[in-house]
Amino acid sequence: MLSDAEPTMSVPTPTELAIFVSGYTEDGAGPGLGCFKLMSDGSVGEKRSENPALVNPSFVIFAGDYLVAVQEKAVGSVVVLDPLTLKVVGTAPTGGADSCHAALIGDFIWSANYSSGTASVLPLAGVIQNNSAHSSSAPLLLEHPGSGPVAGRQSQSHAHQVTPTPWGTALVSDLGADRVDEYALAPGDFALLRSAQFPPGTGPRHVALKGDFMLVSGELDGYLHVLRKTPSGDGDADEYFWRWLFKTALAKNPQDLESAAEFYPSHIQLSDDGSKLYAAVRGPNTVLVLDVSTLESAGAGGEVPRALGVLSEVSSAGNWPRHFGLSPAKDGRASKLYVANQLSNTVAVFDLDKNGLPGTEPVQTLDFGSPSCILIA
Repeated sequence: MLSDAEPTMSVPTPTELAIFVSGYTEDGAGPGLGCFKLMSDGSVGEKRSENPALVNPSFVIFAGDYLVAVQEKAVGSVVVLDPLTLKVVGTAPTGGADSCHAALIGDFIWSANYSSGTASVLPLAGVIQNNSAHSSSAPLLLEHPGSGPVAGRQSQSHAHQVTPTPWGTALVSDLGADRVDEYALAPGDFALLRSAQFPPGTGPRHVALKGDFMLVSGELDGYLHVLRKTPSGDGDADEYFWRWLFKTALAKNPQDLESAAEFYPSHIQLSDDGSKLYAAVRGPNTVLVLDVSTLESAGAGGEVPRALGVLSEVSSAGNWPRHFGLSPAKDGRASKLYVANQLSNTVAVFDLDKNGLPGTEPVQTLDFGSPSCILIA
């Protein structure tokens, strides 16, 4: 049940730096969504506001002057909030089950509905206008059913993430069907344009785009997959396909992947300069940093490498690193890595050195029940 009651804690001002942490409230019995002051040294300060009335806000994003959270439950929904007070501004159902990711693309909120395998599209303005727990807004549902060979995980489509592209489309990763589907953005006509196909059993989870390359974490096989946007050959820039190139184990030693009882990559993210890729892996509970700078010359038509070098691998300092955030060094603020360790109920804070590599031990540990997402203001 949603609440728009005023918070009892002090409210941050628009000029203060902040870090938002959200997570599961049911299985993990966490506090939902909290906003913390971000200190000038990058450490996490006092809690400034919270909204414990949200149900499983497993992912949260900025949407202009607002925050948007998805509630991962049997009847999924998106919730728009005031970022200062965390007061609910509007809400609407996604039309799917277990909404686990969101992206603002243009004026629309896109949500990935894991259990129902669909993506939903809602106008942000329409969600804001619906400020009750039972909204009349009807989402547009996009579905491309499929399945894969992994029993128990790939019996049907499972949408896990939505990613906007620089060229004006949307990518929806489908863990269940071993695909990333690409959709047009024309309002009222979000047509399926093409799909990137992955080796059976990959389980595509999260996507990072580097030029013409798509980098994808395979939750089920433990690899980072590299694909290239490739012209179809007729000279039309809008006509292309995704060519699968190679995969790299998300471990310092590939043998660690093969011998692990559990090995489930989660979030991946590029550094600001695009030279490094950070990846979190549940099971071994590590954060890996890969050198992806070798893809730059290949983007200009050069030879594509068949492996990516590992720059660093450190413990996540907790159990089940589901997500992380990167804070760049700017305005006197130190560069940091914030890891949401879901099953140990902690957020581990690491210093990043001048090369963007994390220290081996956290400099701070924040207690937070079942964290699943980090968002840095």
